[in-house]
Amino acid sequence: MTEDFLMRKKRVSKVLAVTLSTSLAVTYLIALVGGYSVSAEPLPLKGQTITAIQTAAVPAAPSGPVDPKEVEAFADNYFGKSLKKFNVPGAMFVVVQDGQVVLSKGYGYANKESKTPVDSNTVFRIGSISKTLTAAAVLQLADQGKIKLDQDIQSYLGGITIPNSTGKLLTLENMLTHMTGFDFPYEKDDDASPDLLNQENSLRDFLMDRMPTIVRTPGEAYQYDDYAFALAGYAVEQVTGLPFHEYMDKNIFQPLGMNSSHDLVTPELKARMAAAYDPEGTPYPEYGLYPTDMPQGGMLSTGSDMAKFMIMLLQKGKAGDRQMLSEQSVQRMSKFSVFAHPAIPITSYGFENIFNELSNGQYVVSKGGNIPGHASFTWLLPERKTGMFVIYNNDSELRSDLYAAFMDHYYPKSTEMPESVSPLTEQQAARYVGLYKDLHTPSFVTRITYNNGQLVAEDRYKLGNGKTTLKKIDPLLFMDDHGKKIAFLEQKDGGIAYMYRPSKSPIAYSPKIQEKALFSDVSKESPYQPSIEKLHSLDIINGRDGRSFDPKASVTRAEFITMLLHAVGYPPSKSKSGYTDIEHHFAFKEIQAAVEQHWLGEETGGRFEPDRTITREEMAVILTRIPLPWPLGDEVRLAGKTDESAIKAVSKLVAAGVTDPVTITNSDGSVDFRSKEPLLRQEASYFIDKILFVP
Repeated sequence: MTEDFLMRKKRVSKVLAVTLSTSLAVTYLIALVGGYSVSAEPLPLKGQTITAIQTAAVPAAPSGPVDPKEVEAFADNYFGKSLKKFNVPGAMFVVVQDGQVVLSKGYGYANKESKTPVDSNTVFRIGSISKTLTAAAVLQLADQGKIKLDQDIQSYLGGITIPNSTGKLLTLENMLTHMTGFDFPYEKDDDASPDLLNQENSLRDFLMDRMPTIVRTPGEAYQYDDYAFALAGYAVEQVTGLPFHEYMDKNIFQPLGMNSSHDLVTPELKARMAAAYDPEGTPYPEYGLYPTDMPQGGMLSTGSDMAKFMIMLLQKGKAGDRQMLSEQSVQRMSKFSVFAHPAIPITSYGFENIFNELSNGQYVVSKGGNIPGHASFTWLLPERKTGMFVIYNNDSELRSDLYAAFMDHYYPKSTEMPESVSPLTEQQAARYVGLYKDLHTPSFVTRITYNNGQLVAEDRYKLGNGKTTLKKIDPLLFMDDHGKKIAFLEQKDGGIAYMYRPSKSPIAYSPKIQEKALFSDVSKESPYQPSIEKLHSLDIINGRDGRSFDPKASVTRAEFITMLLHAVGYPPSKSKSGYTDIEHHFAFKEIQAAVEQHWLGEETGGRFEPDRTITREEMAVILTRIPLPWPLGDEVRLAGKTDESAIKAVSKLVAAGVTDPVTITNSDGSVDFRSKEPLLRQEASYFIDKILFVP
């Protein structure tokens, strides 16, 4: 097994589990303190008008991180414990306040094998914090009148056409706030790979290769969007005639004195770059990026350089005597413009609010970054002219832990008033009840039901509480059993269009799924009926013709892969396949995508046999290759015939309790999975539902 495969497999797990890993971080969030007042400034959202949140007056403001010795003592104490706690080899922490660097200090090792310490000149990959710098570049051009933020993005793409089925133009405003409406806006696992070392892949080629389609009205729904920022970087190239990295170097990095920052891995920066490690402490192999010049996540920087960038933003766009950004552009970056509800701000231009409930009532804009082996986080308190930046060389969640500790220490929560909640009638609850599918991770589905005056939210993932009641604070804002807020967004007719549940999925809205008519040949008494109905509503399965489903028909290998790919939410592949018998098959792109996700093993003779009926044991093997948080179960004894190569997979399903009505449990406790039998359409629906979706 190659190092490349190992790294990609780890990254696949990470991408698939993005919602879950975020839940792990947010599980420790404390309840949101009030501290907000409502201003009279209107902000548009989905054609409506809401009011922006402003911080309320603080009677006795905390002093904040102003004393360098005290700040260093805090950091020494924190990192002295937390590097070991999170198995982090090394970290860099920076604090700026009122135009000055209060602390810039490294902890631990940039390379633990050579014992090279981290210091303010250690180079890290800053991951998606690159998006904040890309936003600054776009706004700089807007200040100069070279770009209009509200103009059709097609004007700046040099002939690249983005498919758009909505009839509304996509703008840079939409892109810089993650409101594009793209169907597949995120990176693939192989965008960071050793295979890409010493390769040059242009930004234009990347955009053409990964071209999404605009399927939702731009400006309507929040969905974290890597592609949008790649596109924004390309607009910078087209407007200026300079490669993106060259524009950034000449117009952002050099004027700010960020001499150790770049979009490309230069030999000088590579010599100072921190090694990358996984959470277990194993080094990642050296890797390249696709595209080579990556505006959405490829930049390199240091603690001392990031201090300069933060100070510029906190000084209203000034760096010394130079006005890098207009005050209006800095306001766009530091004031939220996208809200799920007035109590839940989400994004500004280039910043976000992922840890809103850890902010202790302070007005904070923030941005995190992840790239294999490096994790980062920056947060600004613009009204206090204070900024922080942390970066370290593994994939742990030290940053959320640090953020909570820092905010509790310097901006402790004031006494909070309990939220006023009120019950719902069943009639009032009717518009909320239903299934909601996450835009970014379609396999993350929440069911909302009604019980005794309250809504009940339930999802597949038990971490962070799989089932909780929702108490109404106001008609579109609810609070769960642990004080976490959930917002609903209305359609113009008063129906519910989206849910936003930041404690479980802070990077996307979840649209409410419209129920579909039942299939005429699926009985309501069938144990498979709920799964078939659910997957049909989620657009994962379709009928054979008209209203019929043909539930007892067998499933081919290609059909099962197509169902599963749609369920997980991965886009079809655009790559050429190594299989010799699928080139002209209807499921060619889906089968190749399954190959790239490592769901398929070595097939004999380079043939996939897409139209051969798949067996139940083959299904089990494929399902258990999906990197999910599989629940632990007791040891099982299998009865009947199962191929040696499938025993582990079948046992895993049975141990996890994922069995269907035709699975036989014998009197001696052994289980006959009926492994060799063909998989039927109703069974395929059942297993996909039970593994991926709401119980």
